[in-house]
Amino acid sequence: MRQVFVIAHNIISPLGYTTKENFLQLVKGQTGVKMHHDSAKSDLPFYASLFPNEEMADNEHFTKFEQLIIKSIGEALSQFQTDLSSEKTGLIISSTKGNISLIESNRLTPELVKRISLHSSAKKFSDHFGFSSKSIIFSNACISGLVALITAGRLIASGKMDTIIVSGADVITKFILSGFQAFQAVSDEPCKPFDANRK
Repeated sequence: MRQVFVIAHNIISPLGYTTKENFLQLVKGQTGVKMHHDSAKSDLPFYASLFPNEEMADNEHFTKFEQLIIKSIGEALSQFQTDLSSEKTGLIISSTKGNISLIESNRLTPELVKRISLHSSAKKFSDHFGFSSKSIIFSNACISGLVALITAGRLIASGKMDTIIVSGADVITKFILSGFQAFQAVSDEPCKPFDANRK
């Protein structure tokens, strides 16, 4: 079995568009989590870390979800050289819901069904960057990212792939937020998951 190394990384969040920007904000004690009163996402106030509405809005070419993935992969690829057209260079995408937000404001048509399918998004990313190997998709709820990383590591360790770019994104929408609210998994105060007094 070969050794596996992480040679590039990136984080995009409301705190910054690179890992470094996010880390510097966290060291300063900054948080993106705030109370929101947004009826387009919830009838009730909720705490979340959201990008301002004007940042990365859906456009005719890419949804917000797609823009997040493309920006993050682009930043990671700027940190090292690899041949994306090689069959031994792979792409793994992880997301809980991908473009599901499109059903909130559009009539359900065969074209829309295709657009919200994760394999369509993955093909779009592959075409955008020039990958030739078939991309892999993971949509396993909250463990999607972890499963994607484990799979990438195993594919490289086994020698089946030399390099794999793993990216994941989710966008907070009414559909997703209402699902977590139905599970009673949204606190009425900022989250504190490791606190004995967490809600």
